[in-house]
This record gives sequence, C-alpha cells and structure tokens, in this order.
Amino acid sequence: MSNKRALIVDDSSTAQYRLKKMLRPFNLAIDIVDSGEAALRYLASNAPDVVFMDHLMPGMDGFRALQIIKSHPETAMIPVIMYTSRSGDVYTGQARALGALDVVSKDTINAADLSKVMAAIHIYPIAEEPESPPPIESAEFVAAANQASDMEAFKIERRTASTASVEQARNLELRLSHLEHTLEDNRRFITSRVVRELQGLRQSMKQEFSDIIAAQAAPKLNAPATESVELPPTESESSGFWSWTGKLLVVLATLCVLFFLAKIATSIDDTQEQQMILGKQISSIARELKSEPDMPSPALVNATKQNNLLEQKYADDAYLADIAWAFNQSGSLSFNQNTIDPKAVIRIYELLNRLISNGFRGSAWVDVYVGNYCIGINSFGQTQLPAEGATLGDCMLSSEMYGMEQVMQDYSRELNSAFNNLSRGQVKVVNIIVSAKQGEETYPERLPTLEAQEWNEVAQRNNYIELRLESSSGY
Repeated sequence: MSNKRALIVDDSSTAQYRLKKMLRPFNLAIDIVDSGEAALRYLASNAPDVVFMDHLMPGMDGFRALQIIKSHPETAMIPVIMYTSRSGDVYTGQARALGALDVVSKDTINAADLSKVMAAIHIYPIAEEPESPPPIESAEFVAAANQASDMEAFKIERRTASTASVEQARNLELRLSHLEHTLEDNRRFITSRVVRELQGLRQSMKQEFSDIIAAQAAPKLNAPATESVELPPTESESSGFWSWTGKLLVVLATLCVLFFLAKIATSIDDTQEQQMILGKQISSIARELKSEPDMPSPALVNATKQNNLLEQKYADDAYLADIAWAFNQSGSLSFNQNTIDPKAVIRIYELLNRLISNGFRGSAWVDVYVGNYCIGINSFGQTQLPAEGATLGDCMLSSEMYGMEQVMQDYSRELNSAFNNLSRGQVKVVNIIVSAKQGEETYPERLPTLEAQEWNEVAQRNNYIELRLESSSGY
C-alpha cells in the first residue's frame, strides 16, 4: 500500500499523463492541479513528499509559485522538482537558486534519470522479486571447474563488485546533494526572514520618526504669543505711505509757489486788479487741491478684484509649472532592491516642504513610473543587475520575481508614508495624490539572446518620478 504522495502542477493533460505513467513504479499516491494558485491552495492543507512543478502556466508561473513555497516555513522543506520543457545550465542555476531540488526535461526525461532524481529524496521503485538461490550442486561444479573457468568467475565477481561500488558512490553523491540543497533551503529561509524583519524595523523607525517630527511641530504652532514682534510694513502699507508723502510734498511746493507769487505781488503796484487776479489763482489752486476723483462703483471694484485674483493664479500656476519641470528633469530613479530610490523621495519631500513653508496651497500629483528590469540573484539570495555581456536567458524580469502590481503598491505606500508629515498642525494644507504606473516606453522583443543591458536601458528610462503642481488660490 502506498505511503508517500506526489503533487503534479501542470496545465497540460498530456504532460500530466506521461509523468504519472513514469511514476507508477514508485507506488506513489499522485494528485494533480493545473495552476500555481491551485498548488498553493493544495499545499495549505496537504504535505506531499515531492512536487513536480511546470514553469509556464496561465496566471502564476512556476518560478513565482516555487518562490512562495520556499518562503513559508510550513512548505519550505518540501522537495520541488521543475518539470518543464526549458533546459540549459543557466535555467537550472536559476531554478536551484530559487530552491528547486532539480530540473527534469519533458522532452528528454527517461526512467533512469527520474530514478536518480527520486533517489535523492529517498523514494525508490518497488523492489522486484528476488532471484531464486543457486542450486547446491553449483559449489561442486565450481570446485570441479578448470583453471580457465575459475579465472572467468573471478573476473565476473570483480565486475560485480565494481558495479556495486559505483552504485554506492552514486547513492552517496545523491544523498550529499540532497543535504546541500537542504542546507541551502534553510539558509535562504533564514535570510528571507531576516530581510523581512529588517524591512519591518525600517518601516517602524520611519513611522516613529514621522510621529516625532509631528509632535515637535505641533507645540510650536499651537504656542500662545508671549512677545509682541514689530513686523515690517506690508507692501500695501508702504505704497500708501509713499502716496501720502507725495501729496504732502505737492501741497508744500504749491504753498511755496503761492508765497513767492504773493511776495512779488506786494513788492509791485498793489492794485485792486492784481489782488483780484491773485485771489482767483489762490481759489483755483485750492479747489484743485480739495477736489477728489470719482469713486468707482462696487460692481467695478469686485470685478477688478476677481480679475486680479485670476491673473495672480495664472501667474502662480505658471511659476509652479516651471518648478515641477525643473524637478522632473532629474526625476530618474536608480535601480533599488524591491524598494523605491530613497534619494528621490527625500528630494521631493524637501521641495514640497519648502513650497508649503512659503505659502503654497493647492494640489500636488506625484506619479512614479516603474521599470521592468532583467535581474539576477547572487550567492546570498539578493537581487542585482546582471554583469556586462549577460543575455535575457541569464536573468529574470522583476515582474516575474516580485509581481509588478506588488512593486507598484509598495512604492505608493512608501511615498504616502513619507508625505504624512507635510501638514500644518492638524490641518492638511496640500492635497498630495500619489499614483504608481508602469513605464510607457516599449521594450524590445523578448529573446533569450538579447543582451540584458539593452533591455535594462529601456527599463531605466521607464523608471522615474514625475511631479505636477497646481495652486488653489495663489500664494
């Protein structure tokens, strides 16, 4: 009766049937699912002794499912064998780096290869019936054989012993390989757990830092005024002061002229006609000084104010558009391991903080565009850009390793967390809208022989941050 179980994950019914037929000699209970998502649901309540995983499937592919299986302690120790039509040393290395025990080809697999792979996890075919023992008289036949027959028997015995030694060495090598993979799985699990802990600690420190800044800013804003500070006159007050000064100077100059004219008039013939002329001049000048311009209507004043506000808003938006344009010229994001470039976040935070401090009130749109890089994995299980001369066949796309939707959600969450401090007291003065998108530039055709550097140049141009600003009422 079977006491071990295998899971086949493949969307091809032909491949399922062929592998199931080849596993019959091992007396396994075999379960079959047709997608990576179905495999994860199965493993949530079952623990098979081995999993055969296809690579290309609808929805989640085999590498992504393998990565999730190896990242959970409950399933990390289940042996996973990639059962795929893809082959090559590079592909095998990528599969092993993600935690696969081995890779078997759908096209070239045979019973001998499958037996070697299964022996590494201590699953063997059903033992055949033992041969009947040789008859007793064979000992007498050997004793009566001639010297040539003894030599032939000796050679046969030597060959048998040599074959047994080779088989023992192969089994020992397979066991050592299994132990190495087990140690590698444990190391990868511990590394991933430490990385998650560090990321969680980093997020907690960021949140605590944000709370400290908010707590320090609140008392300053809410503190009562204890000292009167003499403020410099505003622009409107200054302009009013100079207008009254100008009028006073005009009046003084006019009085001086009148005094001079009066002196001349008294020094010459003081006739009635001259006095009348001088009186008329004085009266005319006095009427001009006392006269006031006509006041405009309230409707005209209101329309003028609205027009001035509209012109001011247009001027502010043009100024803000120039600031956003200058920022976007250097908005390129450098490649970072599964997180947004922190230098760009600091730059945009400082820019918005300065604008708010100078009176900016309005909306800010922050659009982050994510590039789909071709990346590899080093010996420590960390992602990195491939070396010069590598091809697409030597690496994986970040959308396959992390999931592009997950990366965009992480970027949006980090930006929103950084912008939580941009407020005045308890009132948020600027509406900041964050969105994450995929880069719009088209990538070249995905061929295994295409250089990874050429692909990543497009990914870098698709990896940038863009800012748009609009004032609400001018500042």
